[in-house]
Amino acid sequence: MRASPSRRAVVAGIGTGALAGALALRPRRAAAADFYQGKTLTLIVGFAPGGGVDTQARTIARHLVRFIPGQPGMVVQNMEGAAGALAANYLNRAAPDGLTLSTPGRSWFVDGVIKGGSIGFDPTRFTYIGSAGGSNSVLYVRAATGIGSLEELRASRRTVTFGALASTTPTAMVPQMLAALGMPIKVVVGYVSTARVLIALEQGEIDAMFTVADSFARRQDLIANRIVVPILQSKPALPDLPVLRDVLPAREGALLTLVMATDSFGLPLAAPPGVAAERRDILRAAFVAMTADKSYQDDALKTDLPVGAPIDGAELAAMIDEIAGTATPEIVAAYRRLAAK
Repeated sequence: MRASPSRRAVVAGIGTGALAGALALRPRRAAAADFYQGKTLTLIVGFAPGGGVDTQARTIARHLVRFIPGQPGMVVQNMEGAAGALAANYLNRAAPDGLTLSTPGRSWFVDGVIKGGSIGFDPTRFTYIGSAGGSNSVLYVRAATGIGSLEELRASRRTVTFGALASTTPTAMVPQMLAALGMPIKVVVGYVSTARVLIALEQGEIDAMFTVADSFARRQDLIANRIVVPILQSKPALPDLPVLRDVLPAREGALLTLVMATDSFGLPLAAPPGVAAERRDILRAAFVAMTADKSYQDDALKTDLPVGAPIDGAELAAMIDEIAGTATPEIVAAYRRLAAK
């Protein structure tokens, strides 16, 4: 077995080959840093203005440029459609020059793994920059329904209508999994943004929604005024709420892992496939530095972005590869059956 170099050897820079390699990289990195001077980056957001994805993406856009050498400008463009797949398809075709970034959404990469009908990209090929961290998803019900717990939902004599995005998002798939347990649930898909689902929830057009908790970044009033109440969560983050994995049968575990991969990834920031390593590394370093900055963290807390456990781009890429590698034909088939309901 090949011995690993000691920490002392690494720190001391022992090995002329390694030293020469490091010196050779310096001019390329300097040139990449100079590249961003006077440039403007474009951030493509896969959802409409006003929702959780848009609000968080704009927070990232506002702060990220402060940590990119040359401090380029940043413009944000909304490209809503197909629960983020439209933005991801666009990103897949964009020039890999390090000037186009995207936060397509939270579930688009899963669509890519199972090769949905509107998918024209391979999520393992994108250049991943980072994520602020994972999230917790919560089932919220309008208090006016009289339902205040999961057991009351299970026992309800009236059908509870859930508003959802695309049929391949957890907003639709998790309610469908609960309906398969006999809960009186009807799912209405087709809302183009979380913000619009929240409006429908507020106005009583729908009764419930399963979504990441940070979807309420700009609508905390709905929770504070008890227009909606939480009754179920995907992680044990909130006290006294049951956890989704404990509610579903154990045989659904592998499928649930794929459906809820979104909670592990949070809101990934990505660039097109093939971005040069020097520019990729500058963007990744800038993202990590941003997440440690107090000014960013203060703004992140206001928009319910996770703080304190960021995921760097290299780790995101490895996580995507793992999800793609474990999506067996059987799991993909089960996923597609669920999405077709």
